[in-house]
Amino acid sequence: MKHYAGLDVSVKETAVCMVDETGTACREMKVPSHPEDLARVLTDPPWNFEQIGLEAGPYRNGCSAAWPKQGWRSSASRPGTPRPS
Repeated sequence: MKHYAGLDVSVKETAVCMVDETGTACREMKVPSHPEDLARVLTDPPWNFEQIGLEAGPYRNGCSAAWPKQGWRSSASRPGTPRPS
């Protein structure tokens, strides 16, 4: 099954929501906003993320800068922006 993660990054912690391909939330958590801590959560083998979405904001670049070496694709959204259909 495919899984996706959505991250809401702030200075101290990041809210992480993991959903499956049907859109059902599988897990929600908060982790420290450090690339190493996020990588530890996002590389947990059972999840095998298809894509990781980030809420656009001033802290997202620090969290996603090292992600290409993990082979992850990421996308950003602005709060309040409707999703494309």
